[in-house]
Amino acid sequence: NNYSCSFVNNTAGVINVRQLTATATGVNKVYDGTTTATVTLSDNRVSGDVLTASYTAATFADRTVGTSKTVSVSGISITGTDAANYQLASTTATTTADITSRPITVTAAVNTKTYDRTTSAAATPTVTSGTLAAGDAGSFTETYDSANVGTSKTLTPTGTVKDAGDVDVTSNY
Repeated sequence: NNYSCSFVNNTAGVINVRQLTATATGVNKVYDGTTTATVTLSDNRVSGDVLTASYTAATFADRTVGTSKTVSVSGISITGTDAANYQLASTTATTTADITSRPITVTAAVNTKTYDRTTSAAATPTVTSGTLAAGDAGSFTETYDSANVGTSKTLTPTGTVKDAGDVDVTSNY
């Protein structure tokens, strides 16, 4: 009660934008013949703030099967209610992910032939489970287990898968 107190505003205060670091985590995929990748983004926002981080592209270094393959992310941006309080430290990121083999089953076709001293078969095996990636084409043949006359002979399929550029991509299946 001995004082009279007045409070005076000062309009020279400054709040600077916070640096936001977006971190990418790669998502594994099955071989599809492309370098297209998918990632999830996380960041160091202040708890409770509302914003969404997104990206325009994520690509593997190459399209072949492998583990811990480099994934490059570009076009990272943020939107949302609190986005104006932040500045992205970078619009790109790097992470890793796996490309696993694409499962297919190639089944030998029924074949009948006249003895000719060879194990060759004229029938063509087909993919009976799974599918080839877009742009890839299979070249399959089959052979008998022996050249001798008999019934219930085992026919064994074999072959390769090539991409549109005629590159052997069999190891991706």
